[in-house]
Amino acid sequence: MNLQENIQRIKEVMGLKEQSFLDYISKKADEIRKQQNPYRGKEYNPENNGDFSDSKVKEIVWRAGGMSLDPKSGGIWFAENKEDVEKFAWSVRNEKREGKPYHINLQNPFIYDGFWHGYLNDADSQGREGLMDMLAADGHDGIIIDTDTWNDTGDEYSVTSKQYVVFNPENIKPA
Repeated sequence: MNLQENIQRIKEVMGLKEQSFLDYISKKADEIRKQQNPYRGKEYNPENNGDFSDSKVKEIVWRAGGMSLDPKSGGIWFAENKEDVEKFAWSVRNEKREGKPYHINLQNPFIYDGFWHGYLNDADSQGREGLMDMLAADGHDGIIIDTDTWNDTGDEYSVTSKQYVVFNPENIKPA
């Protein structure tokens, strides 16, 4: 048997008639990462009174949205002040939402220097969900994105500040 015949035999044994071997391996790697993400299936508890004293984030953070973990968004996003999340809600969703204060517990966050040339580069290559799963599987509980313009609308709704992404909804409590 030559190499091509061996590859074809492997594809048949693995049931790879319509997709490429690389697509198959990529899909399997994604499935494994999702299984290794310990935060999937966790839920936010507004009555949480856990000890967040070891968190790398000591200041209050803000959010103007729900608290459910949507893996497609890559985690639950926060900003460093109320006005920023309210501007974002208006410019992106065309909704007036009130920013609410929270404490977050990030003990091993992955840190990006910026949004556009840091976080988005990795999110574009992995997808937001894939990036969250990969970082969680590597032991990170969230992301801190250093000060950068992250809502670049070019008008009064532009936002320049830090951002925080929490992978585990149990690491959030009202301030």
